[in-house]
Amino acid sequence: MQDLQTALEAGEPEKAYTNLQKNAPKKSDIPFLFELGLVAHYANYFPESNAAFDQAGAIAEDRYTKSLSKEAGSLVTSDKLRPYSGTRYERLLSHYYRALNYVYQGQLDGALVECRRATALINYFKGEDENYDFFGADFLAYLSGVLFEATGEWNDAYISYKQAAEYYRNAGAKTGVEMPEDIGHSLVRLARKLGFIDEFERYQEQYGEFSKRPANTGELILFYESGYVPSKSEESLTFPILKKDDVNDKKFVPTLMGRQGKVYKDIELEYLLRVAIPTIDSNRPLLSGIAVATGAAKANGVLVGDVENIAIETFNAQRTGILLRTLVRAVSKYLIYRKANKENEALGLLVNLAGVVTEQADKRSWQTLPNQIFMVRMPLPAGTYTLNLSFLGENGRVRGQDSVPDIKINPNRITFWNHRTYF
Repeated sequence: MQDLQTALEAGEPEKAYTNLQKNAPKKSDIPFLFELGLVAHYANYFPESNAAFDQAGAIAEDRYTKSLSKEAGSLVTSDKLRPYSGTRYERLLSHYYRALNYVYQGQLDGALVECRRATALINYFKGEDENYDFFGADFLAYLSGVLFEATGEWNDAYISYKQAAEYYRNAGAKTGVEMPEDIGHSLVRLARKLGFIDEFERYQEQYGEFSKRPANTGELILFYESGYVPSKSEESLTFPILKKDDVNDKKFVPTLMGRQGKVYKDIELEYLLRVAIPTIDSNRPLLSGIAVATGAAKANGVLVGDVENIAIETFNAQRTGILLRTLVRAVSKYLIYRKANKENEALGLLVNLAGVVTEQADKRSWQTLPNQIFMVRMPLPAGTYTLNLSFLGENGRVRGQDSVPDIKINPNRITFWNHRTYF
Protein backbone atom coordinates (compact mmCIF):
# COMPACT_ATOMS: atom_id res chain seq x y z
CA MET A 1 0.00 0.00 0.00
CA GLN A 2 2.88 2.37 0.69
CA ASP A 3 4.27 1.98 -2.84
CA LEU A 4 0.78 2.29 -4.27
CA GLN A 5 0.04 5.51 -2.40
CA THR A 6 3.44 6.96 -3.24
CA ALA A 7 2.77 6.46 -6.97
CA LEU A 8 -0.72 7.96 -6.73
CA GLU A 9 0.52 10.99 -4.82
CA ALA A 10 3.26 11.52 -7.42
CA GLY A 11 0.61 11.68 -10.15
CA GLU A 12 1.60 8.30 -11.58
CA PRO A 13 -1.58 6.17 -11.50
CA GLU A 14 -0.34 4.11 -14.47
CA LYS A 15 2.72 3.08 -12.43
CA ALA A 16 0.49 2.30 -9.44
CA TYR A 17 -1.69 0.11 -11.65
CA THR A 18 1.31 -1.75 -13.11
CA ASN A 19 2.75 -2.35 -9.62
CA LEU A 20 -0.60 -3.66 -8.40
CA GLN A 21 -0.77 -6.11 -11.27
CA LYS A 22 2.79 -7.30 -10.64
CA ASN A 23 2.00 -7.92 -6.98
CA ALA A 24 -1.43 -9.43 -7.52
CA PRO A 25 -2.29 -12.30 -5.16
CA LYS A 26 -2.61 -15.74 -6.70
CA LYS A 27 -6.32 -15.60 -6.02
CA SER A 28 -7.79 -12.13 -6.42
CA ASP A 29 -9.89 -11.09 -3.45
CA ILE A 30 -12.28 -8.22 -2.85
CA PRO A 31 -9.92 -5.68 -1.18
CA PHE A 32 -7.32 -6.13 -3.94
CA LEU A 33 -9.97 -5.85 -6.67
CA PHE A 34 -11.34 -2.64 -5.13
CA GLU A 35 -7.84 -1.15 -5.10
CA LEU A 36 -7.19 -2.32 -8.67
CA GLY A 37 -10.50 -0.91 -9.91
CA LEU A 38 -9.93 2.51 -8.37
CA VAL A 39 -6.31 2.83 -9.50
CA ALA A 40 -7.31 1.76 -13.02
CA HIS A 41 -10.00 4.46 -12.97
CA TYR A 42 -7.42 7.15 -12.14
CA ALA A 43 -5.12 5.78 -14.85
CA ASN A 44 -7.98 6.18 -17.39
CA TYR A 45 -8.10 2.41 -17.92
CA PHE A 46 -11.86 2.49 -17.74
CA PRO A 47 -12.75 -0.98 -19.13
CA GLU A 48 -10.11 -2.57 -16.87
CA SER A 49 -11.48 -0.63 -13.90
CA ASN A 50 -15.01 -1.84 -14.49
CA ALA A 51 -13.79 -5.40 -14.99
CA ALA A 52 -12.12 -5.33 -11.55
CA PHE A 53 -15.17 -3.78 -9.88
CA ASP A 54 -17.49 -6.28 -11.59
CA GLN A 55 -15.37 -9.18 -10.35
CA ALA A 56 -15.39 -7.78 -6.81
CA GLY A 57 -19.15 -7.30 -6.98
CA ALA A 58 -19.73 -10.86 -8.14
CA ILE A 59 -17.59 -12.26 -5.31
CA ALA A 60 -19.31 -10.01 -2.75
CA GLU A 61 -22.77 -11.06 -3.90
CA ASP A 62 -21.80 -14.71 -3.70
CA ARG A 63 -20.25 -14.28 -0.26
CA TYR A 64 -23.11 -12.34 1.25
CA THR A 65 -24.55 -15.73 2.08
CA LYS A 66 -21.64 -16.65 4.30
CA SER A 67 -19.42 -19.70 4.04
CA LEU A 68 -20.19 -21.80 7.11
CA SER A 69 -16.93 -23.73 6.91
CA LYS A 70 -14.80 -20.61 6.99
CA GLU A 71 -16.99 -19.03 9.68
CA ALA A 72 -16.37 -22.10 11.82
CA GLY A 73 -12.65 -21.95 11.07
CA SER A 74 -12.50 -18.32 12.17
CA LEU A 75 -13.71 -19.33 15.63
CA VAL A 76 -10.54 -21.30 16.27
CA THR A 77 -7.94 -19.29 14.35
CA SER A 78 -8.63 -15.71 13.24
CA ASP A 79 -11.32 -13.41 11.87
CA LYS A 80 -9.14 -13.14 8.77
CA LEU A 81 -10.53 -16.52 7.71
CA ARG A 82 -14.05 -15.09 7.51
CA PRO A 83 -15.17 -14.43 3.92
CA TYR A 84 -14.78 -10.69 3.29
CA SER A 85 -17.78 -9.36 1.38
CA GLY A 86 -16.88 -5.69 1.52
CA THR A 87 -18.87 -3.26 3.62
CA ARG A 88 -22.15 -1.96 2.32
CA TYR A 89 -20.74 1.50 1.69
CA GLU A 90 -17.72 0.06 -0.16
CA ARG A 91 -19.97 -1.90 -2.47
CA LEU A 92 -22.10 1.17 -3.16
CA LEU A 93 -19.14 3.47 -3.82
CA SER A 94 -17.82 1.01 -6.39
CA HIS A 95 -20.91 1.92 -8.46
CA TYR A 96 -19.89 5.60 -8.34
CA TYR A 97 -16.59 4.80 -10.05
CA ARG A 98 -18.20 2.32 -12.43
CA ALA A 99 -20.74 4.95 -13.51
CA LEU A 100 -17.98 7.53 -14.12
CA ASN A 101 -16.02 4.96 -16.12
CA TYR A 102 -18.97 4.66 -18.50
CA VAL A 103 -19.48 8.44 -18.63
CA TYR A 104 -15.85 8.97 -19.65
CA GLN A 105 -16.21 6.38 -22.39
CA GLY A 106 -19.29 8.18 -23.73
CA GLN A 107 -21.53 5.27 -22.70
CA LEU A 108 -24.26 6.99 -20.71
CA ASP A 109 -26.54 3.98 -20.99
CA GLY A 110 -23.93 1.97 -19.10
CA ALA A 111 -23.80 4.68 -16.41
CA LEU A 112 -27.58 4.43 -16.00
CA VAL A 113 -27.30 0.66 -15.62
CA GLU A 114 -24.90 1.27 -12.71
CA CYS A 115 -27.41 3.67 -11.15
CA ARG A 116 -30.11 1.02 -11.35
CA ARG A 117 -27.78 -1.63 -9.96
CA ALA A 118 -26.91 0.67 -7.05
CA THR A 119 -30.62 1.32 -6.44
CA ALA A 120 -31.33 -2.42 -6.42
CA LEU A 121 -28.50 -2.96 -3.93
CA ILE A 122 -29.83 -0.20 -1.65
CA ASN A 123 -33.29 -1.74 -1.79
CA TYR A 124 -31.78 -5.10 -0.88
CA PHE A 125 -30.00 -3.60 2.12
CA LYS A 126 -33.22 -1.87 3.17
CA GLY A 127 -35.17 -5.11 2.96
CA GLU A 128 -32.50 -7.09 4.79
CA ASP A 129 -32.08 -4.69 7.73
CA GLU A 130 -34.90 -2.58 9.17
CA ASN A 131 -32.24 -0.45 10.87
CA TYR A 132 -30.24 0.13 7.68
CA ASP A 133 -28.05 3.23 8.08
CA PHE A 134 -28.10 4.42 4.41
CA PHE A 135 -24.34 5.07 4.52
CA GLY A 136 -23.33 5.79 0.93
CA ALA A 137 -26.90 5.35 -0.30
CA ASP A 138 -27.56 9.11 -0.01
CA PHE A 139 -24.69 10.06 -2.32
CA LEU A 140 -25.45 7.26 -4.79
CA ALA A 141 -29.11 8.34 -5.02
CA TYR A 142 -27.97 11.93 -5.62
CA LEU A 143 -25.51 10.80 -8.30
CA SER A 144 -28.28 8.74 -9.91
CA GLY A 145 -30.56 11.78 -10.01
CA VAL A 146 -27.87 13.82 -11.76
CA LEU A 147 -27.10 11.08 -14.30
CA PHE A 148 -30.76 10.43 -15.09
CA GLU A 149 -31.23 14.17 -15.55
CA ALA A 150 -28.18 14.30 -17.84
CA THR A 151 -29.81 11.76 -20.15
CA GLY A 152 -33.29 13.29 -20.09
CA GLU A 153 -34.79 10.54 -17.92
CA TRP A 154 -36.80 13.13 -15.99
CA ASN A 155 -39.08 10.82 -14.04
CA ASP A 156 -36.22 8.55 -12.90
CA ALA A 157 -34.21 11.65 -11.97
CA TYR A 158 -37.11 12.96 -9.90
CA ILE A 159 -37.49 9.66 -8.06
CA SER A 160 -33.74 9.50 -7.37
CA TYR A 161 -33.67 13.04 -5.98
CA LYS A 162 -36.60 12.19 -3.70
CA GLN A 163 -34.72 9.12 -2.47
CA ALA A 164 -31.55 11.18 -1.98
CA ALA A 165 -33.45 13.67 0.20
CA GLU A 166 -34.80 10.82 2.33
CA TYR A 167 -31.47 9.01 2.60
CA TYR A 168 -29.50 12.14 3.56
CA ARG A 169 -32.00 12.79 6.34
CA ASN A 170 -31.71 9.19 7.58
CA ALA A 171 -27.90 9.03 7.48
CA GLY A 172 -27.10 12.62 8.44
CA ALA A 173 -27.31 12.19 12.20
CA LYS A 174 -24.31 9.86 12.10
CA THR A 175 -22.40 11.07 9.03
CA GLY A 176 -22.80 14.77 9.77
CA VAL A 177 -23.55 15.45 6.09
CA GLU A 178 -26.60 17.63 5.52
CA MET A 179 -28.76 17.26 2.44
CA PRO A 180 -27.24 19.48 -0.28
CA GLU A 181 -29.50 22.41 -1.16
CA ASP A 182 -29.31 21.47 -4.83
CA ILE A 183 -31.42 18.36 -4.18
CA GLY A 184 -34.31 20.53 -3.01
CA HIS A 185 -33.92 22.88 -5.97
CA SER A 186 -33.84 19.88 -8.34
CA LEU A 187 -37.07 18.56 -6.84
CA VAL A 188 -38.75 21.94 -7.41
CA ARG A 189 -37.45 22.13 -10.99
CA LEU A 190 -38.42 18.59 -11.97
CA ALA A 191 -41.81 18.62 -10.23
CA ARG A 192 -42.68 21.63 -12.35
CA LYS A 193 -41.25 20.08 -15.53
CA LEU A 194 -43.24 16.88 -14.97
CA GLY A 195 -46.46 18.74 -14.16
CA PHE A 196 -46.72 17.49 -10.56
CA ILE A 197 -48.52 20.63 -9.38
CA ASP A 198 -49.18 19.64 -5.76
CA GLU A 199 -45.63 18.44 -5.24
CA PHE A 200 -44.22 21.46 -7.05
CA GLU A 201 -46.05 23.83 -4.72
CA ARG A 202 -45.03 21.84 -1.65
CA TYR A 203 -41.36 21.64 -2.66
CA GLN A 204 -41.31 25.28 -3.70
CA GLU A 205 -42.61 26.31 -0.29
CA GLN A 206 -40.04 24.03 1.37
CA TYR A 207 -36.98 24.77 -0.78
CA GLY A 208 -37.71 28.07 -2.51
CA GLU A 209 -37.66 29.17 -6.14
CA PHE A 210 -35.28 27.66 -8.65
CA SER A 211 -33.26 29.72 -11.14
CA LYS A 212 -34.05 29.27 -14.82
CA ARG A 213 -30.99 28.88 -16.98
CA PRO A 214 -30.40 30.97 -20.11
CA ALA A 215 -30.55 29.35 -23.53
CA ASN A 216 -27.35 27.79 -24.91
CA THR A 217 -26.19 27.00 -21.37
CA GLY A 218 -24.70 23.72 -20.25
CA GLU A 219 -23.54 22.53 -16.85
CA LEU A 220 -20.37 21.30 -15.18
CA ILE A 221 -20.57 18.75 -12.40
CA LEU A 222 -17.21 18.19 -10.71
CA PHE A 223 -16.60 15.67 -7.95
CA TYR A 224 -13.63 16.48 -5.73
CA GLU A 225 -12.20 13.58 -3.74
CA SER A 226 -9.87 14.46 -0.89
CA GLY A 227 -7.40 12.41 1.17
CA TYR A 228 -7.70 8.76 2.17
CA VAL A 229 -10.33 6.98 4.18
CA PRO A 230 -8.87 5.82 7.53
CA SER A 231 -7.32 2.37 7.37
CA LYS A 232 -7.62 -0.13 10.20
CA SER A 233 -4.81 -0.90 12.61
CA GLU A 234 -4.42 -3.55 15.32
CA GLU A 235 -5.23 -2.98 18.96
CA SER A 236 -4.17 -5.33 21.78
CA LEU A 237 -6.57 -5.76 24.71
CA THR A 238 -6.11 -7.66 27.97
CA PHE A 239 -8.88 -9.39 29.91
CA PRO A 240 -8.26 -10.94 33.36
CA ILE A 241 -9.43 -14.47 34.07
CA LEU A 242 -9.87 -14.98 37.82
CA LYS A 243 -9.24 -18.12 39.84
CA LYS A 244 -12.89 -18.25 40.85
CA ASP A 245 -14.17 -18.15 37.25
CA ASP A 246 -16.08 -21.00 35.65
CA VAL A 247 -14.58 -20.63 32.19
CA ASN A 248 -16.92 -23.27 30.72
CA ASP A 249 -20.01 -21.28 31.72
CA LYS A 250 -21.88 -19.94 28.66
CA LYS A 251 -22.22 -16.59 30.43
CA PHE A 252 -18.48 -16.28 31.02
CA VAL A 253 -17.56 -14.43 27.79
CA PRO A 254 -20.11 -11.61 28.31
CA THR A 255 -18.77 -11.33 31.88
CA LEU A 256 -15.23 -11.17 30.53
CA MET A 257 -16.16 -8.36 28.11
CA GLY A 258 -17.09 -6.19 31.06
CA ARG A 259 -13.61 -6.52 32.60
CA GLN A 260 -11.73 -4.59 29.93
CA GLY A 261 -9.48 -2.06 31.66
CA LYS A 262 -10.21 -3.28 35.16
CA VAL A 263 -7.43 -4.07 37.65
CA TYR A 264 -7.42 -7.06 40.01
CA LYS A 265 -5.06 -8.19 42.76
CA ASP A 266 -2.44 -10.74 41.73
CA ILE A 267 -3.84 -13.22 44.23
CA GLU A 268 -7.16 -13.19 42.34
CA LEU A 269 -5.69 -13.70 38.88
CA GLU A 270 -5.55 -17.01 37.06
CA TYR A 271 -4.52 -15.74 33.60
CA LEU A 272 -4.29 -12.56 31.53
CA LEU A 273 -6.05 -13.14 28.23
CA ARG A 274 -4.59 -11.01 25.46
CA VAL A 275 -6.49 -10.51 22.20
CA ALA A 276 -6.03 -8.46 19.03
CA ILE A 277 -8.89 -6.61 17.39
CA PRO A 278 -8.98 -3.96 14.66
CA THR A 279 -9.34 -0.29 15.45
CA ILE A 280 -9.82 2.80 13.31
CA ASP A 281 -8.87 6.44 13.89
CA SER A 282 -9.51 9.70 12.09
CA ASN A 283 -7.31 10.50 9.09
CA ARG A 284 -8.58 13.93 8.02
CA PRO A 285 -6.70 15.41 5.05
CA LEU A 286 -5.11 18.84 5.00
CA LEU A 287 -7.27 19.75 1.98
CA SER A 288 -10.96 19.55 2.80
CA GLY A 289 -12.83 21.75 0.38
CA ILE A 290 -12.70 23.18 -3.13
CA ALA A 291 -13.50 26.37 -5.03
CA VAL A 292 -13.72 26.35 -8.84
CA ALA A 293 -13.37 29.40 -11.07
CA THR A 294 -13.41 29.79 -14.82
CA GLY A 295 -13.72 33.24 -16.32
CA ALA A 296 -16.28 35.16 -14.26
CA ALA A 297 -17.99 31.98 -13.04
CA LYS A 298 -17.19 30.75 -9.54
CA ALA A 299 -18.59 28.02 -7.29
CA ASN A 300 -17.65 26.21 -4.11
CA GLY A 301 -17.87 22.48 -3.54
CA VAL A 302 -20.54 21.04 -1.27
CA LEU A 303 -19.81 18.01 0.89
CA VAL A 304 -21.87 15.11 -0.46
CA GLY A 305 -20.08 12.13 1.12
CA ASP A 306 -18.01 11.85 4.30
CA VAL A 307 -16.40 8.45 3.82
CA GLU A 308 -14.34 8.76 7.02
CA ASN A 309 -17.39 9.16 9.23
CA ILE A 310 -19.12 6.35 7.38
CA ALA A 311 -16.12 4.04 7.87
CA ILE A 312 -15.80 4.86 11.57
CA GLU A 313 -19.52 4.57 12.29
CA THR A 314 -19.68 1.27 10.37
CA PHE A 315 -16.77 -0.11 12.38
CA ASN A 316 -18.20 1.12 15.69
CA ALA A 317 -21.44 -0.72 14.92
CA GLN A 318 -19.45 -3.92 14.28
CA ARG A 319 -16.97 -3.64 17.15
CA THR A 320 -19.04 -5.42 19.82
CA GLY A 321 -19.60 -8.40 17.52
CA ILE A 322 -15.91 -8.50 16.60
CA LEU A 323 -14.88 -8.42 20.26
CA LEU A 324 -17.40 -11.11 21.18
CA ARG A 325 -16.14 -13.46 18.43
CA THR A 326 -12.55 -12.72 19.40
CA LEU A 327 -13.14 -13.51 23.07
CA VAL A 328 -15.04 -16.72 22.29
CA ARG A 329 -12.07 -17.79 20.18
CA ALA A 330 -9.53 -16.70 22.81
CA VAL A 331 -11.32 -18.50 25.65
CA SER A 332 -11.44 -21.67 23.52
CA LYS A 333 -7.68 -21.39 22.94
CA TYR A 334 -7.15 -20.78 26.67
CA LEU A 335 -9.04 -23.98 27.55
CA ILE A 336 -6.83 -25.94 25.13
CA TYR A 337 -3.73 -24.32 26.65
CA ARG A 338 -4.86 -25.04 30.22
CA LYS A 339 -5.45 -28.72 29.44
CA ALA A 340 -2.08 -29.02 27.67
CA ASN A 341 -0.29 -27.19 30.46
CA LYS A 342 -1.62 -29.62 33.07
CA GLU A 343 -0.20 -32.54 31.08
CA ASN A 344 3.13 -30.90 30.23
CA GLU A 345 4.34 -27.33 30.83
CA ALA A 346 6.46 -27.29 27.66
CA LEU A 347 3.47 -28.44 25.62
CA GLY A 348 1.35 -25.78 27.28
CA LEU A 349 3.88 -23.12 26.30
CA LEU A 350 3.83 -24.26 22.66
CA VAL A 351 0.02 -24.26 22.58
CA ASN A 352 -0.04 -20.79 24.10
CA LEU A 353 2.47 -19.49 21.53
CA ALA A 354 0.44 -21.04 18.72
CA GLY A 355 -2.64 -19.24 20.00
CA VAL A 356 -0.82 -15.91 20.01
CA VAL A 357 0.59 -16.40 16.50
CA THR A 358 -2.77 -17.32 14.96
CA GLU A 359 -4.62 -14.44 16.63
CA GLN A 360 -4.49 -11.49 14.27
CA ALA A 361 -6.90 -8.63 13.80
CA ASP A 362 -8.85 -8.49 10.54
CA LYS A 363 -7.78 -5.18 8.99
CA ARG A 364 -9.18 -5.73 5.50
CA SER A 365 -10.77 -2.70 3.85
CA TRP A 366 -10.70 -0.57 0.69
CA GLN A 367 -7.81 1.72 1.62
CA THR A 368 -7.55 4.02 -1.41
CA LEU A 369 -11.08 5.38 -1.07
CA PRO A 370 -11.16 9.15 -0.54
CA ASN A 371 -11.79 10.62 2.88
CA GLN A 372 -14.44 13.06 1.65
CA ILE A 373 -16.30 13.74 -1.60
CA PHE A 374 -17.40 17.24 -2.59
CA MET A 375 -19.56 18.24 -5.54
CA VAL A 376 -19.47 21.43 -7.61
CA ARG A 377 -22.44 22.19 -9.85
CA MET A 378 -21.89 25.14 -12.25
CA PRO A 379 -24.09 26.35 -15.12
CA LEU A 380 -21.85 27.62 -17.93
CA PRO A 381 -22.39 28.97 -21.46
CA ALA A 382 -21.41 26.48 -24.15
CA GLY A 383 -17.68 26.54 -24.85
CA THR A 384 -14.31 25.14 -23.82
CA TYR A 385 -12.89 26.10 -20.45
CA THR A 386 -9.88 25.85 -18.19
CA LEU A 387 -10.97 25.10 -14.64
CA ASN A 388 -8.95 26.81 -11.93
CA LEU A 389 -9.18 24.71 -8.78
CA SER A 390 -8.41 26.09 -5.32
CA PHE A 391 -8.13 23.48 -2.57
CA LEU A 392 -9.25 24.71 0.81
CA GLY A 393 -8.06 23.86 4.28
CA GLU A 394 -9.25 24.96 7.69
CA ASN A 395 -11.37 28.11 7.79
CA GLY A 396 -11.63 28.05 3.99
CA ARG A 397 -8.03 29.13 3.43
CA VAL A 398 -6.50 28.23 0.05
CA ARG A 399 -3.82 25.58 0.64
CA GLY A 400 -3.18 24.45 -2.93
CA GLN A 401 -4.14 25.07 -6.54
CA ASP A 402 -4.37 23.23 -9.85
CA SER A 403 -5.92 23.72 -13.26
CA VAL A 404 -7.74 21.45 -15.68
CA PRO A 405 -7.70 22.57 -19.35
CA ASP A 406 -10.01 21.77 -22.25
CA ILE A 407 -13.25 21.04 -20.40
CA LYS A 408 -15.97 21.21 -23.01
CA ILE A 409 -19.45 22.40 -22.07
CA ASN A 410 -22.23 21.61 -24.55
CA PRO A 411 -25.57 23.46 -24.64
CA ASN A 412 -28.28 21.80 -22.55
CA ARG A 413 -25.87 19.04 -21.54
CA ILE A 414 -24.05 18.06 -18.34
CA THR A 415 -20.27 17.57 -18.37
CA PHE A 416 -18.80 15.38 -15.60
CA TRP A 417 -15.33 15.47 -14.11
CA ASN A 418 -13.73 14.06 -10.96
CA HIS A 419 -10.50 15.25 -9.37
CA ARG A 420 -8.47 13.72 -6.53
CA THR A 421 -5.96 15.06 -4.03
CA TYR A 422 -4.28 12.94 -1.36
CA PHE A 423 -3.11 15.33 1.36
